[in-house]
Amino acid sequence: MLTRSELPENPVVLTVQDLDGGRHTVTTERLRGGRLRMGCSCAAHAGQGWCRHQIELLCLRYGAIVDPTDEAEFHFEHLVMGTPLADLADDLDLALEDYAKAVQALDARRPAGLGGDALRRFADLASDVAEAATQLDQAVARFRKKLAVG
Repeated sequence: MLTRSELPENPVVLTVQDLDGGRHTVTTERLRGGRLRMGCSCAAHAGQGWCRHQIELLCLRYGAIVDPTDEAEFHFEHLVMGTPLADLADDLDLALEDYAKAVQALDARRPAGLGGDALRRFADLASDVAEAATQLDQAVARFRKKLAVG
């Protein structure tokens, strides 16, 4: 991880686009001690204190960037790599994926009736969703806390 004085650009401002065409500005700045301050202009960030744009960028997925350049990606990567917030974003990304898989499994394998072991299978699937939701809730809480303190 580069020190703040070694960073070629700080802060880095990126414009991202949602699937529906909405554009948002993500601003990321390295603070002292390897901390990051990161904000996004989207409604999800304003309402929840975090958003998928931040997660995608911190996981170094650049598909949503408007007019991507190698230089912008280079500056962003040097800014965030090795920081605790980037590590937490990876954890949150995995928790989001695990939750989505558990919900999909519940939808796909939900038993139609109540006979035999159908209720037990449904309870197992529902338990998997509940566990994934708990893990996701904890990951979101850790990420929001780290994001709030910079």
